[in-house]
Amino acid sequence: MAKLFITDSTSGERIPFLRGVLVESLARAGLSFQDAYVLAQSVRDSLGNESEIAIETLKQRVSAELKEQFGASVAESYDLGSSQEREIMVRTENEEVPFSAGILSRSLQACAIDRADALETARQVHEHLRRGDTSVIDHLDLRQIIHDRLKEHGSKSAANRFLSWERFRDSGLPLIVLVGGITGTGKSTLTTELAYQLNIVRTQSTDMMREIVRCYLPPEQIPTLAHSSFEAWRGLKKADGESPSERNEKEVIRGFLSQFEVVKSGLEATINRAVKETHDLIVDGVHVLPSKLDLDSAKDQAIVIPLILVVPNKKTLAKRLKRRAKEQPERGSSRYLKQIEKIWTLQSYIVTEAEENKIPMILNVDVEEALQELLMHISKTIAQHFPATH
Repeated sequence: MAKLFITDSTSGERIPFLRGVLVESLARAGLSFQDAYVLAQSVRDSLGNESEIAIETLKQRVSAELKEQFGASVAESYDLGSSQEREIMVRTENEEVPFSAGILSRSLQACAIDRADALETARQVHEHLRRGDTSVIDHLDLRQIIHDRLKEHGSKSAANRFLSWERFRDSGLPLIVLVGGITGTGKSTLTTELAYQLNIVRTQSTDMMREIVRCYLPPEQIPTLAHSSFEAWRGLKKADGESPSERNEKEVIRGFLSQFEVVKSGLEATINRAVKETHDLIVDGVHVLPSKLDLDSAKDQAIVIPLILVVPNKKTLAKRLKRRAKEQPERGSSRYLKQIEKIWTLQSYIVTEAEENKIPMILNVDVEEALQELLMHISKTIAQHFPATH
């Protein structure tokens, strides 16, 4: 979706469209914070790929939506309030930025705070600022207000997670999240949600790395890369003296590790580049094997969090593969289902590696629950490095 700018014909000003600012206007018109959030998202979606809209045109669209969904009185309240809004600015060390309850709510959810609690806390903070007599607040004062509201409305642990995240953001260190797991564990879906929650724009897949390497090296040089991770054994020569039963048990792992060794350098280079440039990064893929990656230098200059996604049993895995085939016909399930034993063998190996090296594992049965567990683990790790202080 293209970035949208709002233009003011009177002043000639051109500013980015922010859902959070619209949410606040709608809340002032009498909507619940949740209704305001949903309507603001609907308005933005309706604008599609438009790159510019006049402020009066936007207000007319919002007013029309309000009248249709909530009645004329709410629309009139919005029309009156939108011309009398007092913008509250947050002063940081380098700049002043508008306060946004919507953005605050999203950042609180990144701290593993329940969405309803995040929305309510953001609403309370917004109301507190509106009742004040200043149009500018220091970011440290705002931080304390948010902490107090979280402790009152939610819990002390949630409030402390928020403070730990704020201390981490102040540090300037990048966050590197590594998510491993076999085919069918839901890595892509979960990391997409994670990237949105954490506002991380840089993501990378080891599958893409493998494809790039394949474009530059001849198949005879790296024959295992011509196959999926669970079929990489097809590109290997059989080891001398191996019995058929040994091949059945070990060939999947040997082939997979052969692929990993080729992808490893690119994966480590990607991580080190993000650390050097202080960019947050999420990497996902079956070739994410934290125990076999050189992460020591990165850990000294970033918060590096490795995780492994797992599925509980082969039945669940088969269901996921079938569902994925419906959603992505080009990735038909028949080939994967025929190789489910080898895929499962690969998960068994990855799980053993994770257990032996104390890499956290997350059971992905329900995406929302897995995402919340992932966010909680990230928040606890950050809290270990940046304990909450007042």
